Amino acid sequence: MKRLLVLLAVVVLASGCGVRPSGVIPGENAPSGPPKGNVGNTATVYFVLNGRVVPVVRTGVGDVAADRVRALEQGPDEDERAAGYTTELPPSFEPIAIGVSDAAIGVDVRELSPNAVAQLVCTVIGAGGGGPSGTITLSGGGQKLPPRACGG
Repeated sequence: MKRLLVLLAVVVLASGCGVRPSGVIPGENAPSGPPKGNVGNTATVYFVLNGRVVPVVRTGVGDVAADRVRALEQGPDEDERAAGYTTELPPSFEPIAIGVSDAAIGVDVRELSPNAVAQLVCTVIGAGGGGPSGTITLSGGGQKLPPRACGG
């Protein structure tokens, strides 16, 4: 009898909790794909292969241009080097500020080879940089290069 009273009390309390039934409530589409910032993200950086600047897809790189430039600064990984990829960027060019249409680095940009400039420009543009003009202005060492497009 005591159990029956306890059960009855639980049913009464649960039915009076104030939650009313409703129909389907519409909302946005469910998310798909990996979340932004996920270490499984893929990003494109540009290295040199047989004298030409080419895209290389990397995993575990963030979505923003600065993350991609930091990956570029690390150079080709062991597998990429074994496949013949190189870089013409100096060992530590210290990215300072990466914007939408400009990138400042810690070396004199006049001392960079055309391939090194293309590596930086294409990597930043590949991350959504370039603004309306589709170009990046590189600066560093007190110098500034004219705006450059990827492949141009």
